[in-house]
Amino acid sequence: MMAIVSLLLMSALFLGPVLWRIWLDRRQEEADVVGADIRSAINRRLHGESFVAVQVVARSFWRPGRILLSVPPGYESLVEAAWSGIVRRLPPGYELVLSAGDSRHSVEPHDDEEHELSRAA
Repeated sequence: MMAIVSLLLMSALFLGPVLWRIWLDRRQEEADVVGADIRSAINRRLHGESFVAVQVVARSFWRPGRILLSVPPGYESLVEAAWSGIVRRLPPGYELVLSAGDSRHSVEPHDDEEHELSRAA
C-alpha cells in the first residue's frame, strides 16, 4: 500500500508541472490565434499595415483574456476605422482595451540651434 501511495506522489510531482505547462501552452496558442485574427481584420479594414499595435494576453481560470489595441497620439482614427471588423472578431472570454498614446509624453522635435556642451574635466 505504501508503495502505491509513494508511486502516486512521485507521479503527481512529475506530471503536475507537465500538465500545467501543456494547459498554459494551449491558452497561449489560443491567444496567438486571436491576435492573428484581430491583426488580419485590422489589415483588411485599413488596406495594409498600420500604426495599430495588437497585444493579446491569454485568459486564465480567474480572469478573462485581454486584447490591447494601442496607437500613437493623433492616430486614434485608425482604430475607429477598423472598429467594426475588430468587434465582429472579438471572441467570448476576451475583453478589448484601447490605449491611445499620451501626447504629454511624445518626443518634442529638436530645434536647429546647436547647444554648447560643458566640459567634463
